[in-house]
Amino acid sequence: YDGMDDADKVGLQFVFPAYLLILTMTVIVVCHYCLQRSPTASTSSCLHRLPIIIGERAVGVLSTLIYLSYSKLLRNVIDIFTYSTIHLPSGHMYVWFYDGNVKFLDGKHVVLFAIAVVTCTLFLLPYTLALTFIPIIERYSEHNRLFNYLHKK
Repeated sequence: YDGMDDADKVGLQFVFPAYLLILTMTVIVVCHYCLQRSPTASTSSCLHRLPIIIGERAVGVLSTLIYLSYSKLLRNVIDIFTYSTIHLPSGHMYVWFYDGNVKFLDGKHVVLFAIAVVTCTLFLLPYTLALTFIPIIERYSEHNRLFNYLHKK
C-alpha cells in the first residue's frame, strides 16, 4: 500500500511461509485426531472424510512446504543481515544493503534483525543441521545396531 517502505515489505515476506506452515500443520493435526475418533462419531462429517481425501500425502506436502519456506526464509534473512559501509570524511557509517536510507541496526531494522535471528535459531539452523547430519547419524545407527546384534550372539 502507499506509504509502505522497504523494511515493511521485507517484514511481510516472513508472513507467507509462516502461514503455509501453520495451515499444513493444522491439516495434519486435524487428520490425526479424525483418525482417532470415537466409534459413535458420524462418518458423514466433513472432518472425518478429510483423512480419506488427504491420506498419507499430508507429510509429503509438509516436507515440500518446509523446503520451499526454508529457501524463502533464508533469502529474507540474508537480505536483513547484509550491510554496506559508506565512507565519509568524518568516519564511516553502516547502512542496510537492501535500502541505503536505513542505518544498519537502527529503527525498524532492529526489529527485522531480531526476527531474522529468531528465525535462524529456531528454524534455519536446525533444519540445515538435520539435512546435513541425518545421513551420518543413520549410517552410524545402522552400524550400531549391527554391532549390537553381532555382540549378543
